[in-house]
Amino acid sequence: MSSASSTDSAPYLHANKFSRFIHHWISPLLEKSREQSTLYLNDLYDLPADLKSSTLTDKLEANWFDEIKRNPQKPSLIRATLRTLGWRPFLLGFLEILNSLVRIAQPLLLIFLMNFFEPCSTIPAWQAWLFAMATTIASLISGTIFNEYIYKTDLIAAQLRIAYMGLIFRKVLRLSSHSMNSLSSGEITNLISNDAKRVEVAFYLFNYIWCAFAVVGTVALVCVLNPWSLIPAGIGLCSMLIIRYRFAQCSRDLKRLDGTTRSPIYSHLTSTIHSLKVIRSYHAEQICSNEFLHHIDNHTRVHYLIVTTDRWAAIRFNWIAFIFLALVTFLALIIRIYQQEFSTAEIAITLFYSLNLLNFFQWSVRMTVYIETNMTAVQRVLEYCSLDQESPAQVSDKNRPPSNWPSHGCIVFENVSMCYSNDDDAPLALHNVSLTIEGGEKVGIVGRTGAGKNSFIQILFRMGILIDGQIRIDDINIEDIGLDDLRSRIAIIPKDPVLFSGTIRSNLDPFNNYSDDDIWNALEQVQLKTLVNDIMLNGLDSIVNESGSNLSVGQKQLICLGRAILKQCKILIIDEATANVNNATDELIQKAIREKFKQCTVLTIAHRLRTVLGNGELLEFDTPQALLSNSNSHFTSLIEQTGSTEAQFLRTLVNTQDTNMNFDEPNVDSDEELPLDPNENDPLLK
Repeated sequence: MSSASSTDSAPYLHANKFSRFIHHWISPLLEKSREQSTLYLNDLYDLPADLKSSTLTDKLEANWFDEIKRNPQKPSLIRATLRTLGWRPFLLGFLEILNSLVRIAQPLLLIFLMNFFEPCSTIPAWQAWLFAMATTIASLISGTIFNEYIYKTDLIAAQLRIAYMGLIFRKVLRLSSHSMNSLSSGEITNLISNDAKRVEVAFYLFNYIWCAFAVVGTVALVCVLNPWSLIPAGIGLCSMLIIRYRFAQCSRDLKRLDGTTRSPIYSHLTSTIHSLKVIRSYHAEQICSNEFLHHIDNHTRVHYLIVTTDRWAAIRFNWIAFIFLALVTFLALIIRIYQQEFSTAEIAITLFYSLNLLNFFQWSVRMTVYIETNMTAVQRVLEYCSLDQESPAQVSDKNRPPSNWPSHGCIVFENVSMCYSNDDDAPLALHNVSLTIEGGEKVGIVGRTGAGKNSFIQILFRMGILIDGQIRIDDINIEDIGLDDLRSRIAIIPKDPVLFSGTIRSNLDPFNNYSDDDIWNALEQVQLKTLVNDIMLNGLDSIVNESGSNLSVGQKQLICLGRAILKQCKILIIDEATANVNNATDELIQKAIREKFKQCTVLTIAHRLRTVLGNGELLEFDTPQALLSNSNSHFTSLIEQTGSTEAQFLRTLVNTQDTNMNFDEPNVDSDEELPLDPNENDPLLK
């Protein structure tokens, strides 16, 4: 495998204007492909700056935000797009107008040239040579202009698609939690993969509006040669407009349904991949396959009707073209027989361009329908971009917290109520919760499924809708600061470890804030230094596959722990971090938490027994010993439901270990995981 050297990585930038015009600068790549028999990614040239996704997305995003400021009630994505493209579509239009003029001039030159071959022609030979040369040059100019027009149109359409894809993806990152819950992964995938492509197609087709000048020129030419041809042409155009009226509405609706029925296919495929082990465990492959095929059939039903309605219109357009050609031909014969005022060349050109005129009409009518149907994709992207997004990532400097905030990690909830939707009848996930967690305390959050444990954590990250009350961290209301300042100061070890495609370094330190020594130190503290240094061979640059598929669950969890150690935050959230790991990894994680986060405020879901929630309300708040001493407490009830053996173990554990060091009891509740065997003795399923 060879790679392009630095000197030829971007030959387009060093090519002269003629080389760019005829695209000669691409020739070395053609030669390399012939020599190597295949091309690799490293053989390709660098992307020009005007095609880089970051540049295009930044520009469209800036224009979209500007459009929102100018027209907050009804922003237009099309206006933002036109400001992004600038004058380039109009310059392309100038090329097409020039091409139309050349194409109109060609038949006139041909008429003069063909008259030279008439038996009684009086045209001198030098004029015939001149007309022949002019006709040839006109053909060359027309082809060259058209090729440049198509090339530039393709590039701008691709730029538009890239910008829309970037805009959609950035919107995903900023969507509010309730907006995100209203969308499926299939809908988002469909927006990026299908609708962004249809926006590109719509622009490509829309640029052919400049062909109207060719239609006008053809009409003028036919008027000069044979005005009678305009009568059947007018009848044909009116007939086509009637067909368009019947065809457009149905075509537009079917295109909308095409996108709607495509989304469930992507959603089902994504959920199947993520749930493959469970599907196999329950032998549900056939059920899953049938459901997927059902989604395929729904989409195919729509696609079948799209193809059929398109053919319905095409057949009727062809009938009109046939009738029109017959009328024009017979009309030309009648005029030739009874008036004899046309030469052979004029009749031939008239017939040819009369047929071309109707083809222009047919093509133009169909293009308007296709543009209209593909513009529904722009409407869907607009609706998506208009969804609510999170609060600003940054706020003014005067509202930003100190750089060392939080210095103590004191968390205060005052009458906090939250939900996940703006709907008036949306249920509350937390209801009137008030408590104070002092800095450095280790607090466990326990409750049955749906009690509000995860909601308690999510509202700390401002991932829900705060209905009432306030949350203060070290006397600062978290609603008054930017999301970046808030979330960057809280570390979390999730139940399901999240790793990204990249390297060990990028997963531990995605923002390049720490030195290699700091990263190695964190790896050593979670006992992964040997794995990364010796087994994975490339050290911190060792590859991490998608979702960390080349690492075990325990290793992924330890990397998440190392990430938290690197951040050195005063507040740590542990979301059942040891629920899916073996005993050795569990012990290692517990030890690291005790030693490395001794001075931090630690909130732990399910494992640490101190706070009890029920239906989103704070039911009890005390030490495990105090809660367990009350036989009527919800905490005691939760302990008893685990079974006599487990309950006795937990009672002994509570009575013999210090509360702040109590990190070893087994999981008593899980919001997400159910046993694969439905008959397994799980106390929460009794």
